[in-house]
Amino acid sequence: MSLLRSLLPTLALAFVCIWLISWLESSAHPDLPAITSIEARPAELPGDLSRWQDAEPHAWRAFELPLKVCKIRCTTPYTAWRYRFHFEQGQLADPALYMPHTDANLALYLNGTLIEMKGRVADPPSVYRYDGRLIRLPTSLLRRGENEVVWLLTIERRGSGSVSTFYLGNYGEFESPLRNLRWLTDKLVLGSFSLQLAALLFALALMMRGSKERVVQWFAVASPFWLVIALWHLVPDWIVSTSLRSVALYISLFGMIAFSVLFVCAILESPPRWLTRAALGYFAIGTALAIGANFWPDLDGYWRIALPHYALKWSAMLILPYAVFRLYRYLDRQRESKMAQWTLAAAMLPATFGLHDVIRGSFEPMIFALSPISGLGISVAFCLELGRRILANQARMARYSEELANTVKARELELADNYAKLQVADRERALTMERQRIMQDMHDGVAGQLAALVYLANDGNIGRTQIVEAVRAGLVDMRLVLDSLNQPDGDLALALGAFRGRIEPLLRASDIQLIWKVDFKLDLRGFSPETMLGVLRILQEALSNAVKHARASRIEVHAAWRGEIVTFAVVDDGVGFVPSAHAINRYGLSGMASRAQKLGASLYIDSAPACGTMVVLEVGR
Repeated sequence: MSLLRSLLPTLALAFVCIWLISWLESSAHPDLPAITSIEARPAELPGDLSRWQDAEPHAWRAFELPLKVCKIRCTTPYTAWRYRFHFEQGQLADPALYMPHTDANLALYLNGTLIEMKGRVADPPSVYRYDGRLIRLPTSLLRRGENEVVWLLTIERRGSGSVSTFYLGNYGEFESPLRNLRWLTDKLVLGSFSLQLAALLFALALMMRGSKERVVQWFAVASPFWLVIALWHLVPDWIVSTSLRSVALYISLFGMIAFSVLFVCAILESPPRWLTRAALGYFAIGTALAIGANFWPDLDGYWRIALPHYALKWSAMLILPYAVFRLYRYLDRQRESKMAQWTLAAAMLPATFGLHDVIRGSFEPMIFALSPISGLGISVAFCLELGRRILANQARMARYSEELANTVKARELELADNYAKLQVADRERALTMERQRIMQDMHDGVAGQLAALVYLANDGNIGRTQIVEAVRAGLVDMRLVLDSLNQPDGDLALALGAFRGRIEPLLRASDIQLIWKVDFKLDLRGFSPETMLGVLRILQEALSNAVKHARASRIEVHAAWRGEIVTFAVVDDGVGFVPSAHAINRYGLSGMASRAQKLGASLYIDSAPACGTMVVLEVGR
């Protein structure tokens, strides 16, 4: 049931196209009684085409239209047709003869006088396609009573051609039907040709841009043959030679069938190698047959057309079911795609139109043929298939994008989880390193001082005052370590404030004035505990040297930013000294330089006798 539902676009499109063409065909006939009874006989080309003289008045026979020329005689290129009618003055204001279909060259006579010639009647006759003829009957040639219209027909290939029903009436009554007829015979074919040409140019542009899709390549091969069929209808005599024209026509028809099958198969998948070889072989055989039939010296004129014609007809009857089978396989694979259903419907149009022409042509002469416009179905199918593939690619890309987004999201969650684990690991590592650093600081500072206290306490020559001083120094170092660990956001300014609170009483006890030139608004955040402890110890050492050795009465402490560097300075007004290696070792300045080097900081000492000392430390955050 679902497959039958998928076939609805095919049936609907075929019905609409046949209905539209049937409506145009019916509108090409006026609302007048058609003339169906006529007389005809074989004829010869008259010596004077401007006049018709009946040399064989008893050879006329009655026939009913529509009628194929071969019913009269197949062995002569000329046939004569006669219609007699009664005319009275005032009966028709503007009399005219309307022939919707006469696929032959025509010389028309009214009462023996030539009034119209379409195509070349004299040997060799020109090619004439389906074309409606509206011919005014001059009132000057009409006579009261019986009148006679005779026309001489000839066609390029003897034995072919046909005459359909025609009409007699006023000229204005036939203008609208003639316009509708030309829609069928001219405008539809021209529009189809233009659209097919545009599709072919588009396919060639895709190939030039590097497209390797088989459906594009086989369409580019098949489309020119369809274009030639349409072009033949528009310009039937673009090849002058009759034999060459016939060869080119049948080669185009064989190529149209062979390569259209490959195009239809390519909609599904790349055609199998055996099918490609079979199609190429079929085209080669058809080409050889068309050339041989038209250029074989002793072959009868009938068989020059009949041989390629029947070969084409019967091979198409075998190949068409296979093409339809491939199309239905395509539809079965793409059953849920509306675009695929309409692609199938368009690709089935050539078969539908071809079937129409075969059935109609088998029973009666046709006013027009659908084969010149049937190639439009292949072009529309090509465009729809490209559109379906583009939409499918877009859907596939959207699906891939969604999958990629989900993959990225999952990877982001995985990375976030790994990052959280790394943060925990980094935090644990940092804590471990900090524990190790604290232990090292305790070992180097407090532990060493405690060991010194034990030594001093066991020495009977050491007084109580020295022991107290040693304990006080150990406490100060312990507090420096605690201050460096207890500052939020690594705020060195807070640590300096605590440092000031501890050293200021000691300096006051030594009668030394502390000048604190550190702005309380100074932003010194972002320093590690290790850096803060190193800075505080260097400042402590500088102050301790000033108290012990400089005999200073005034000490200044400075801190300020200089670009990306914070500068600390300890300045005293003591006795000063001459900087030398001995002095540096004596005053513990080498230890201060070593601490600064560990911090990646710079330490400068400026001093002179009786000029005081300035210790400058530059630290980057």
